[in-house]
Amino acid sequence: MGKLTAMPNLPNGLTKGRRSPTFTAESVPPALTKAHLTNAWAVVEVEAGTVDFVDEQTYYRVTLAAGDEHVIMPGQRHHVEPAADAAFAVQFWDAPSDSADA
Repeated sequence: MGKLTAMPNLPNGLTKGRRSPTFTAESVPPALTKAHLTNAWAVVEVEAGTVDFVDEQTYYRVTLAAGDEHVIMPGQRHHVEPAADAAFAVQFWDAPSDSADA
């Protein structure tokens, strides 16, 4: 069994960015089911069925059900394993701009 860790919270100051389409077990891009990472904060949002989220660094695995969300930190190597009945999307979050309007 992998190390159990608490799910991180989104930092303050982020704004909603792009959102993926809703994926199913049949439509999920193969890259999401293999180890990968993102450079942005993201949230897996399960709409139906179940999706296993696996942290590749700690081997933490959690089964997310409809209505569940799981925060993904930038640089966190992970993959998802959607069940046959799964429907889920990924909401990305943008950091505040480093430049201010003059």
